[in-house]
Amino acid sequence: MMIRMRRPAALAAGALASSPVLLDAVLVAPHALFISQRAPTGEVFLVNQGDAPEEVRVELRFGYPTTDSTGGMTIAFPEVTPEHPSAAAWLRAFPRRVRVEPGQRQLVRILARPPADLPDGEYWSRLVVTSRAAQPSALATSDSGVQAGITLELRTITSVTFRKGAVTTGVRLDDFRVSAENDSLVAWVAFGREGNAAYLGQVIFEVLDANERVALEWRTPIAVYYDLNRRFVLPVDSLPAGTYRVRLRLTTERDDIPMNNVLPAAPVERSVGVEIG
Repeated sequence: MMIRMRRPAALAAGALASSPVLLDAVLVAPHALFISQRAPTGEVFLVNQGDAPEEVRVELRFGYPTTDSTGGMTIAFPEVTPEHPSAAAWLRAFPRRVRVEPGQRQLVRILARPPADLPDGEYWSRLVVTSRAAQPSALATSDSGVQAGITLELRTITSVTFRKGAVTTGVRLDDFRVSAENDSLVAWVAFGREGNAAYLGQVIFEVLDANERVALEWRTPIAVYYDLNRRFVLPVDSLPAGTYRVRLRLTTERDDIPMNNVLPAAPVERSVGVEIG
């Protein structure tokens, strides 16, 4: 999972008129890096897609995707305890700070130096890439000659996974509820992870009509590190009123991650009826 966040880093004082600020992202690729005991190094590229130099900082922190009280996705960065499968303490990034010129790309190497007695299993870290323009953007100048400038930081969060020995994964559905609300279907899905590794897969929703034909379909990637209780909103304004069946399928088929990095798991399927209109 990749998340991008923007926040102001500094703002000059002064009651000046505001103006739009456009920020070009530093692209981080790939968005999921996998390394192992046999291949303990990996590569990430930082690509400056803008027209100005970017100062970039690279950090490794333990974190994982989770859901909040509204069923939305976020990244948790807990205090690390011995029970957490954290790789952040023994992963290294080279370089950790770099200036990337416009249109250029910078290679960052990730090296794993795990403890010699590390048990078999999967260990996680988030790669946190923070970029900011080398020069703050000037917004406006007051009559007194005071100029305000703002520097925005763009934070991109991707994943680094280290695997040692035998790793397995799976997913179960602890709950699946669907209700019609206005012109949408709202689905609440509780996912539980099995095995000793994260489940990387795809959620497929299908709305089946009275003849069992697929009237609508939605697909979205899913990553289950710990239990999730996620809310999905599926627009159905194009469907006529009637009785339908919503089928949920979970599969490890992904087109955004090389299949050799996706652990196999048995598909899961569940369906519920719903009245639309």
